[in-house]
Amino acid sequence: MKMDFKKIKGNLIHKTAIINWKKLKIGKGNIIGPYVIIGTDAQHIKDKSNGYIKIGNNNNFREFTTVHLPTKIKKITLIGNNCLFMAMSHIAHDCLIEDNVVFSNNVTLGGNTYIMKNSQLGFNTIIHQNQVVGSYSMFGMGTILTKKFKVFPGNIYVGNPIRKIGKNIIGIKRKKISTQNLKKEILRFNNIIKKHPLYE
Repeated sequence: MKMDFKKIKGNLIHKTAIINWKKLKIGKGNIIGPYVIIGTDAQHIKDKSNGYIKIGNNNNFREFTTVHLPTKIKKITLIGNNCLFMAMSHIAHDCLIEDNVVFSNNVTLGGNTYIMKNSQLGFNTIIHQNQVVGSYSMFGMGTILTKKFKVFPGNIYVGNPIRKIGKNIIGIKRKKISTQNLKKEILRFNNIIKKHPLYE
């Protein structure tokens, strides 16, 4: 399998990956695996793609992951650093994903979704467009996030429809997050919610 990867611009790219280099700004140390597609048009009925994709450093895109171009709402689909996208993850138009986020297999984001840092989304998670997921959140497998539900930082969420079942105590301990820092993340979450544009 190593023979099927080439080093391009400081990243390991599988020979079957499809990348729209004209619409991509990418850092170093990323792994783009078999049949990953980055930079195809937004899946939107009304609006055409408008802008570019920006990817940071040291991310891992596993088999069949897709990342779409943005539309006029943000003009950027943004992925931070040190994220893992397991097989068949989908990152829709205008999504913003912060650092150290993990997508398990088949996670699907609707357009204009904002995932804050250190979140973990379980197998087959589905997130409706325009949502914000707070930092240090953990989603159980098959969780479905619909409209009018706030995913505050530092909690565990499960189910369809989604519900909170408790604090993400283990995740917070692993990251050595103090109560004060968690409160700061909650304030940041509330500020993002206020400024987050809605997309119809």
